[in-house]
Amino acid sequence: MDSRTYVIINTTDLTLLDYSQLLTTSIETTIRSVSGDKAIVKYEGDMPSTINSISNKTLYTHEEIMPIVESSEWKSPPSEP
Repeated sequence: MDSRTYVIINTTDLTLLDYSQLLTTSIETTIRSVSGDKAIVKYEGDMPSTINSISNKTLYTHEEIMPIVESSEWKSPPSEP
């Protein structure tokens, strides 16, 4: 079982995070929505203070986040050849 917690936040909040407290290593490695207005970061264990300080966030388990990242909001359709 995956004990990681996934957090969807606004991309405007990415610069506020202390990436040393997260499993996401940098602002460049965040998963972003197709529209670019949301991002996913992850951590393990207790909620880090850097996440706690973000007011607009939604927490997910691994099982909950998988269908979200597979949705059209997060995954661009393949390009036409």
